[in-house]
Amino acid sequence: MSIDDQPSLTRATTEGALWIGGSLGIQIAVGLVAQVILAGLLTAHDFGLVALVMSISLIAVSVSSFGISTLMAQRTPAEIGTLRAPVMRAGLWASAVCSVVLIAIGPLASRLLDEPDLRWLLVVNASLLMLKPYTAMATAALQARLQFGRVAWSLLVSAVAHYALAIGLASAGIGAMSLVIGFQVNAVVYAAMLWVLSRDLDEAPPSRPVSTPEAAALARWPLTGEVASEAVGRIDFLMLGIFVPTRVVGIYYFAYQLVLRLNALLTGVARTVLFPALSQIVTARDERQTAGVLRAGTLLALVGGAAAAALIASMSSLEEILWSGRWEDAVPAMMLLASVAPGQAAQAAVEQLVKARGHFRRWTGIIAVRAVWSAVVALVVGFVLGDGATATGVATAIVAFAALETVVEVLVVGRGVGIPVGRYWAITLPIWIALVAMGWGVVWVVSGSSLGPWMATIAALGMVGALSIVVAAIAWRAGVVPRF
Repeated sequence: MSIDDQPSLTRATTEGALWIGGSLGIQIAVGLVAQVILAGLLTAHDFGLVALVMSISLIAVSVSSFGISTLMAQRTPAEIGTLRAPVMRAGLWASAVCSVVLIAIGPLASRLLDEPDLRWLLVVNASLLMLKPYTAMATAALQARLQFGRVAWSLLVSAVAHYALAIGLASAGIGAMSLVIGFQVNAVVYAAMLWVLSRDLDEAPPSRPVSTPEAAALARWPLTGEVASEAVGRIDFLMLGIFVPTRVVGIYYFAYQLVLRLNALLTGVARTVLFPALSQIVTARDERQTAGVLRAGTLLALVGGAAAAALIASMSSLEEILWSGRWEDAVPAMMLLASVAPGQAAQAAVEQLVKARGHFRRWTGIIAVRAVWSAVVALVVGFVLGDGATATGVATAIVAFAALETVVEVLVVGRGVGIPVGRYWAITLPIWIALVAMGWGVVWVVSGSSLGPWMATIAALGMVGALSIVVAAIAWRAGVVPRF
């Protein structure tokens, strides 16, 4: 069923965005509470170990999903019925191989990075890779039917289970292992929720036989793109870990994870809702897809900019309230990373159009170039700074690269898929810059006052909220923000 058979693209996309956005918003709130608690239970070294585990495991984890999310989310239920079994078989073979490889490289990684605990952390992280093909397929099947609410519930319940167990285990004193086990619980609960919420869906019968090699061939570019996408940002921790002390990597990872929650909300809506919605447009395809991207990019820049400004303005005083200076070294890195989040959200909207039009090879190339350059920047920064590195220094270099890469990528990629790039950046770039500058301006005002941490937080959030309303009202009156 195409989106043209629904009441309207706007309604279907908006309802999906509300479901996914609401779920991700609650997950972010739960995750923030969990991070507050975990930050008091774990050390910077623990977070550094987890960062290294995630960085080393990312290729195995991405390959285990086998590109299914990208390959299947844009297909009809009938097409999914034809490809489900062969793609699942190929994915399960890939998962099995990745599990063995990840366990095998554990001792080598431990010796290379001089972290003995890495070996067993990697073993645990490899234990449930076989679930990845199923969860990717079940998610894609629900997206294809525009059942975003079921995906949202599955994501939310699994996230709550993840954090609850991680906190309990961290309280028991098992350090980094608590977070790694939490990830495994997340995978189990997510798979169980998807199974429960998918039981009433009628599976379309295969229209023709498809062999496992044929399915693997179809998935090769989506798979490569997803691996590269996961590598962006996450491979940086491994590159840094070669030259930078694990404790510094942990501080940077702590900052990255906090800001990642904002990015997850913004790009998650684009990836989970905008991509399948754009993929199913049939009539007036190019025109309606372009309009959808322009609308989504504007709103993501506005919402993301306001959220980033609030995070930037309040983070210093919040850190004092929550951790009493324990994570003070991570605050500037958080503020810098938050500054590029709105632009990355606008960038993500354009990427969904590339995927929606089936240009998987082009999308893979885009993401691969980004991942390689991000890793190179992190490696160079780690080499130059060495043992004297700080999380702020690392974040400064990476944010400068990310901001430049974001603008250039949209200019190049957007033009290639018919986006009016001048109009796109003329709307989103001023919103991004104005709101982020507002956040930094509030930091300057509040830091020059004698307010205590509680009053400083309230004052900062109040000023950001008021100024965000002003910016949104101006954008609305100027017709920049589309009227639904």
